[in-house]
Amino acid sequence: MQRDNSHKRYVWLLAAAFLFVCLLGAVSNYLIDPYGLFGTHRISGFNELKPAASERVRVIKPYMASRAKPKVVIGGNSRPEMGLNPRSVCWEDADYPVFNTGIPGADLYMQTRYVQHAVESGQAQQVLFGVDFLDFLVDSTKATGEIDWNRLGKSFDGRLNAGSKTVLGKSLSFQKAADISSGLFSLVALGDSVMTIASQRDEDAATRREDGFNPGLDYRPIIRNEGQSVLFRQKNLEVRKRLQQNDIDVLDVHGKRSMPLDALRRFLEWANSRGLDVVIFINPYHSDYLIQIELAGKWSVFEEWKRQLIIVAEEFAVPVWDFNTLDRYSTESPPSPGDKRTELHWFWEPAHYRHELGDLMLSSMLNRRCGDSAMSGKFGVKIHESSLQHHLDGLKSELDRFIDKNPQVLKRLSGEAQ
Repeated sequence: MQRDNSHKRYVWLLAAAFLFVCLLGAVSNYLIDPYGLFGTHRISGFNELKPAASERVRVIKPYMASRAKPKVVIGGNSRPEMGLNPRSVCWEDADYPVFNTGIPGADLYMQTRYVQHAVESGQAQQVLFGVDFLDFLVDSTKATGEIDWNRLGKSFDGRLNAGSKTVLGKSLSFQKAADISSGLFSLVALGDSVMTIASQRDEDAATRREDGFNPGLDYRPIIRNEGQSVLFRQKNLEVRKRLQQNDIDVLDVHGKRSMPLDALRRFLEWANSRGLDVVIFINPYHSDYLIQIELAGKWSVFEEWKRQLIIVAEEFAVPVWDFNTLDRYSTESPPSPGDKRTELHWFWEPAHYRHELGDLMLSSMLNRRCGDSAMSGKFGVKIHESSLQHHLDGLKSELDRFIDKNPQVLKRLSGEAQ
């Protein structure tokens, strides 16, 4: 009998110790908050930088947006996520809070759904939505057909304000419950908490700020160790591989709108019903990117994409800004191989622009003189259906002239392709 009592006591002590360890781990994960999931106060030198958050952006952005309750929402993919700074000098006091809900690698539908969530999380009345050429390319041999939007949103809608199923009648969805549980009780989260504390002395650690912005700090170690030319070469290879695919277009086999274009139209229709002030902007590309579109024989597709954007946008009287240019911003020469000191002012690599260029974009879209725009003047062009062809012809002419005058650029791009 005494032995049975001792055995029970041991089991209870073991269970209590296990629960204590689990609780201690959960408390640690909550206080350190390695992903920015819970919004725990960020303390410099303790948990301010969130390197592990880079791998969970799709999970954490909805929770960040819910806490931010923004008045202005920035949307799109990784381009605006790194390029439009919610703390820019271009914003005025009445604009705050500004939240950047850009999602790296997300399709157009996911991008728009995350913007909708951010808008519904607060009292947002303005949306700046960045669009990217590659996000609209589809298999031109297939028909778009009926689109099952519920299926497309199945992997993430449970984190959003609208359309998620609830648990026991509460607003907590199964997906949200799983996210919270994983963030508190998993060994992976505990390991990421340890890494978070260990990374605080690294000024170049990857992170996502509480306002959703990606400052691109993780590019700096690459530049310092290998040079920015490596970033250009890697992105150029990635873009070239995508553009060299056969049978890609922005319209389907029947010449009808593709899923991305339909997703954009659905979003603008929703925004129009809410009375939102929406601005669509075409992300700026480095001249390397524009040249590769031409070399791949996709320039006509590029122009058709802009025509389709205008058709969709003008249906709802939404302005479209085009920041594709051939000027001193987009034609910065990448540092030579082996140069580990030079860092371009406007671009990280051909597809991702820096917030300094983003400030010029904000100055144009918001019609404010701020930052470098006070010295450099307007950047970008607001395009309309009536002026579009003239604009497209001008950009193509500028590209042709730049290629003719800079044969070394083609030589460099050809060398990277080998």
